[in-house]
Amino acid sequence: MPNRIDFKYALAMELKAPGFHHSVLADFREYLAEEGWTDKLLDLAPEEIGAYLAFLA
Repeated sequence: MPNRIDFKYALAMELKAPGFHHSVLADFREYLAEEGWTDKLLDLAPEEIGAYLAFLA
């Protein structure tokens, strides 16, 4: 992921930062699935998006 500007922007990384190896994302996704966080995060997403949109209005 060293050349993905969108990831660097989202993670507040400097553009010259070396980035991270693609396997880090796979490991993180695997960790979330093992711990059951995927469903928890998906359940929270509508609430957080709604709160954010209300904040913008």
